Amino acid sequence: MNWYIIIPVGVFLLWLIVFLVKRNNKDEKAFEKQLNQDYPNATDAPSDIEIEENMH
Repeated sequence: MNWYIIIPVGVFLLWLIVFLVKRNNKDEKAFEKQLNQDYPNATDAPSDIEIEENMH
């Protein structure tokens, strides 16, 4: 049959998927690092919620 065409195309597609997953993880880490450098105190922002100590 056409196994001489199907096997190389299948190997290429498998390689392409692995390459894209690795590249995506690398880019995601770089993007997260950039965001952390741009907004270092985003989690330390004061909240607008006031909580009362004694509730009866």
